[in-house]
Amino acid sequence: MTQIGVKKKFTLFYFPTSFSSQKVLLAFYEKEVPFKPKLVSLFSGQHNAPWYVKLNPEGVHVPVLQDEDNIITEPEKIIKYIDTAYPAEGPLLVPGGESELGKKVASLQRKLDSIQMDIITYGIIYHPHLSESGCQIPGATQRSMRENFAKRLRVLTHLAAKHPALRDAYLTKSQTAAQKFDIITDAVQVQQHLEDLIVIMGEVETQLKTIKESNNTFEDDLWLFGPMYTAADISLTVLLIRFTLLGMDTLYFPSKTCPYTHNYFKQVQKRSSYVKLQKEISNLRLTLLWENFKMASPYIGSLASACVIGGVIYWLYNKYK
Repeated sequence: MTQIGVKKKFTLFYFPTSFSSQKVLLAFYEKEVPFKPKLVSLFSGQHNAPWYVKLNPEGVHVPVLQDEDNIITEPEKIIKYIDTAYPAEGPLLVPGGESELGKKVASLQRKLDSIQMDIITYGIIYHPHLSESGCQIPGATQRSMRENFAKRLRVLTHLAAKHPALRDAYLTKSQTAAQKFDIITDAVQVQQHLEDLIVIMGEVETQLKTIKESNNTFEDDLWLFGPMYTAADISLTVLLIRFTLLGMDTLYFPSKTCPYTHNYFKQVQKRSSYVKLQKEISNLRLTLLWENFKMASPYIGSLASACVIGGVIYWLYNKYK
């Protein structure tokens, strides 16, 4: 168990575009806590590699936090762990559960975190007509995501046979994948998930309106529960980012009918943690380009070749960032 007040150097296994990873990254950036980054590429299947499954046999794909011998796998638990380890740095993300504020934050955070965003995301990718204004994920990436999800069951079954010591972990993951595949390929079920979100987002709008109207002394620095940016705000921030990416912002927080949520999202984009997260995502393009090149050209070893390739990557990055 981490001792309060003792400086730690965490290792974070994550992927920047992962919904759960983004929550934890925001927490690190809000607390201004250092960590050792370890990229686990979901596109190349590193999350299914034996070394990673040993690290995280039952949790979601990413993120995983390692603090010496302690392994924490759920984003909500990771955020609380960071907040407890560094109580004096940054805002208090998880107020004490015995306080009224702590109970309210925990309640809304649970509700927001209960949203099955993988089903929403893949559901829209498989059924693009369900997006209000069109999914913003590049077409090539969408195709790759569909192909990878479709073959996930076969891959996991193969890995279970190949690695007997991890058989149970792989089979559990394959069962979960099969259940979700049945849902995301059914447009009716996906539509139901999307409709259920309207109720939750209505509650968010009401909460933000109540806070705004009861705190006239503040202007822009108001969040879900007042001037304090909490773990519930992290959950909402990442949710709004994903809605925008999927082309669902015009449904869930349009300016005319949900002005408080709409303004909230404009406001949160000014926070330094949000800016750092977007930079992390932008840097991922360069990292993936380099990874793909190394996979395609494993025998290039000369310094001259490396310099040429580095120059090309730098040019492409600046051209398309």
